[in-house]
Amino acid sequence: MRLVDTSTSVGIMRKLIFLIIGLLPCVLVFAQRNANFGIIGGVSYYMGDINPSRHFYNPSYALGAIYRININPRYAIRGNAYYTTLSGNDLDFYPEILHPDRPYQPASFSTSLLDLNLQGEFNFLPFTPNIGSFNYTPYVSAGLGFTMVISSNTEAAHHLTFPFGIGAKLNISKKISTGIEWSFRKAFSDLIDGQENPTGVQSPIHNNDWYSYLGVFITYKFFKYSVDCPAYEKRESR
Repeated sequence: MRLVDTSTSVGIMRKLIFLIIGLLPCVLVFAQRNANFGIIGGVSYYMGDINPSRHFYNPSYALGAIYRININPRYAIRGNAYYTTLSGNDLDFYPEILHPDRPYQPASFSTSLLDLNLQGEFNFLPFTPNIGSFNYTPYVSAGLGFTMVISSNTEAAHHLTFPFGIGAKLNISKKISTGIEWSFRKAFSDLIDGQENPTGVQSPIHNNDWYSYLGVFITYKFFKYSVDCPAYEKRESR
């Protein structure tokens, strides 16, 4: 039988714990000095088995919050939380199913959900919240999310999502920024609309449901923004 020296493992674990505890205040300070918080409002819509291709079908109001940590003028990390309702009805696409010779019953659904996600952003132009008015940039974002189903008339359940999107940011002042974003969610679930692969054709892309958000956001910088290299920042902002 092989004996394992547990004292070495315990010692390494203690060092890692102390290292994490020691670095945590630095991470929190960095986040505070480089963070902004805001709200986003707009519309959401669903695409899936009932609506395979029509964008902005049956839009619903969506409201959310944003917390963004600006790593540097090119990269940022942000957390999002959205609340919205998705809905759809077969009769909007296939009214002929009401024909008396057709026994098929039209399908409909309404699902309220809370969408939580963490995304990274890439700015195509150098951007920081404290440059002042008219500093702007387009950007792309992607990450990983989790959706909690609040209420539904289908068998919809909590599920993971793959969020990604495009947008643009604009500084109104040294404290306030605004922007617009169109984002998409690939849900790792096919039950949001209550229809699980009704065609019987397996597809890794189209068998799961999708939903999207189009919204306008406004963010406010609470803390002093730290710049690693003022000379670089000044040159990049021109």
